[in-house]
Amino acid sequence: MAQYIQVVEEENDEPVEIPSEGDGTLLLTTLSAQFPGACGLKYRNPDSGAFRGIRLVDGVLHPPDGLWGNYQYLAVFPKGKGKEFSLII
Repeated sequence: MAQYIQVVEEENDEPVEIPSEGDGTLLLTTLSAQFPGACGLKYRNPDSGAFRGIRLVDGVLHPPDGLWGNYQYLAVFPKGKGKEFSLII
C-alpha cells in the first residue's frame, strides 16, 4: 500500500509529502522529481540523535525496518551541491 513520506531539504524546512510505491519502497526518480539532484535519504534516529542513511538498491529506496514510520526524512545530495568550484590550471 502506498504511503506518503515527509521529506525536507534541511531540518527546519516545510516538508513535502512524496508517495511511495505499492510495495512501500520509494523510487529515486520520484524523490529527485521534487528534490533535483538528490541521491538518497537520511533521518535522525530518535534514540541516538545520529543520522541514519536509507538503503538504496538499483534506484529504489527501502524503508528502515520495513516501514517509513512518522520520521521526517532529509534529502541527501552529493557533496559540493550548491558550492562553486574553481579549476586552477
